[in-house]
Amino acid sequence: MRAHCRRSRAGARLRAMFGIQELLRRAKFATVKASRRLVNSGDLATFAHLVGLCDWLDRAAIDLVIDVGANVGQFASALRYMGYRGDILSFEPIPRAYAALAHRMRGDRRWTGQQLAIGDSPGEATLNVMAETVFSSFLNRVSCNVNPSDTVRERLTVKVETLAHIIDAMNLARRLQYTLLKSDTQGHDMAVLQGLGAYLQEIKLVQCELSSIPIYRDAPYLTQVIDFLNGQSFKSVSFSPVNGDAIRPAEFDYLCVNTRLPDRAKKFRR
Repeated sequence: MRAHCRRSRAGARLRAMFGIQELLRRAKFATVKASRRLVNSGDLATFAHLVGLCDWLDRAAIDLVIDVGANVGQFASALRYMGYRGDILSFEPIPRAYAALAHRMRGDRRWTGQQLAIGDSPGEATLNVMAETVFSSFLNRVSCNVNPSDTVRERLTVKVETLAHIIDAMNLARRLQYTLLKSDTQGHDMAVLQGLGAYLQEIKLVQCELSSIPIYRDAPYLTQVIDFLNGQSFKSVSFSPVNGDAIRPAEFDYLCVNTRLPDRAKKFRR
């Protein structure tokens, strides 16, 4: 009789536990239905990507962010909003975009920049400056003059340097294992990565923008960039659609981690 009572009580507890779990599960998935009325799936994916980025900044003890293709400082300022207090080094070649970037950097002693383009070899190159400068590229667009993203306002000769040279000149080599490299250069990201040379294997985190459809002529397809990074021991962490309102996004922010280097598991807020 006692054994039967014990089994009955155990069964009741088990049913109660599963009942609570099912309620929690129902509540979790019900939020999907509700959230679609407030934000789209792309925005949710971006949010999840940023949460993961914060986790990795923390886990890898990142204290230097190299921000290539900074434009007016959107990415770097977002890091500040999310609590990152380490050093940021931004590069932007377009004069008027750099002027806006410099204004944002003002008063932040740990955020510096250079009016410079980054590539796989030093020298000068012609940059297609679009009506919306965030879409400017060394490459030509597949489509032309359809909207501000593919309308060339001017062709500008800019100075180009490699990150390997920058790292040597600024004595940054010892900091690379605590570094996030972000590259957003409109089809030019492979050149940025190749310009690191052997230093690429010393960087802990890389985030770059990848295209799933042809946007810029001669730009590498996303799998080419991923395969290249995978060959350097980088493994995927997350993809996030760049245009949150697009049903079929053409570009993705791709975050990957260098598995050759240890995780530091320290707080990134300083």
